Amino acid sequence: MKVGIISDIHEDIVSLEKALRYLSKEKCESVICLGDIVGFTLPFYRYIETRNAEECVRLVKENCHKVVAGNHDLYAIKKVPQYKSGFEYSDNWYNLDYEVRAGKSRNRIWLYEDNEIRSNLSDASKEFLNSLNEIEIIEYGELRILISHFCYPDFSGSAVFFPGDVFHLEKHFNFMNKQNCRLSISGHGHPGGVIMVTEERFASLKFGLNRIAEGIQWIVVPCVARTTRENGVFVLDSSSMEFQSFSLKSI
Repeated sequence: MKVGIISDIHEDIVSLEKALRYLSKEKCESVICLGDIVGFTLPFYRYIETRNAEECVRLVKENCHKVVAGNHDLYAIKKVPQYKSGFEYSDNWYNLDYEVRAGKSRNRIWLYEDNEIRSNLSDASKEFLNSLNEIEIIEYGELRILISHFCYPDFSGSAVFFPGDVFHLEKHFNFMNKQNCRLSISGHGHPGGVIMVTEERFASLKFGLNRIAEGIQWIVVPCVARTTRENGVFVLDSSSMEFQSFSLKSI
């Protein structure tokens, strides 16, 4: 089965429409979204004139079989994450002044207000974002896949940390084993290609064709949004056990 995977749209309706057209051309039987449908940060994104949070939510809702929440989706509806990465959020977290939250966070979690433009969302779109889980497990034959915006214990990507070595994924791999998942796929990292991590190797791979490794594996897919890094989409073929990342700039 061919599965298209998109992530980190960040209100870029132009790139989302292009990504969905391409996945349809690739004859993907299912499309999965790994979160951050909304959230526009200055000066990282450069399409302020065409950003459209409402339309991005609508297209994801209409076209994606499974969707999980990202940190920017949670911020847009002022919802604290379920998996908190050890940080103690106050019950009234978003009612606290920014300076108070900044003092409590001590640069451990993202605060957003310093550079993020508010998303314009209808009540229906907010309700949809609120309904999203932080993790889902999908099955294709004997292959069980954990999908999330980021890795355990920070599945939403709300903490200010990104792994850089295999040992950083020990807790995530333990969680995968408990769920009997051989493969985990996330977004959040915005790689120009993919990041692939096994228990022996942490690698950044360019856009192209690769094969799912033996044993347990975590893959970070490219972002759809136009940023300073090359954006793209990801296609998994569960029959051949191969995956391919495509640059949206070259298609």
